[in-house]
Amino acid sequence: MSRYRLKGTSGSVINQAFGLSSRLVIGSDAACDIPLQEPNVARQHAEILMDAAGGIVLLNLDAQHQTLCNGKPVNQRALVPGDEIRIGTCRWLLQAPGLRPQRVLTEDAIRPGRAHWPWLLALAVVAGAVLVWQRGWLPF
Repeated sequence: MSRYRLKGTSGSVINQAFGLSSRLVIGSDAACDIPLQEPNVARQHAEILMDAAGGIVLLNLDAQHQTLCNGKPVNQRALVPGDEIRIGTCRWLLQAPGLRPQRVLTEDAIRPGRAHWPWLLALAVVAGAVLVWQRGWLPF
């Protein structure tokens, strides 16, 4: 059993997990390991191979159709945990169960935390004004 798997994150493969063996073919042909029934997918669109050393390679099998890895078109690319593969409207995340991916979020996806003290200060001023008004501490 392989320690790597593809986790579907969108399209018709969402929430499905596919274990990687030595070879995994993705395409519209029913004989493919991951068959996709949608437009712009070739009969044998892409292949994921695992070499003897445990490395994983993504191959685009049809030059007329794009295979994207991390948002960029590829013909052949070595994969690492955390890479996103996209074919048509389907996306997968390469996972290594028990191992943390090398990158989980890109810098664009990370939003800095917001400071809460301005809101707390405004709330304290409003609460103070209400208290002064209710107690009748205003001179007029």
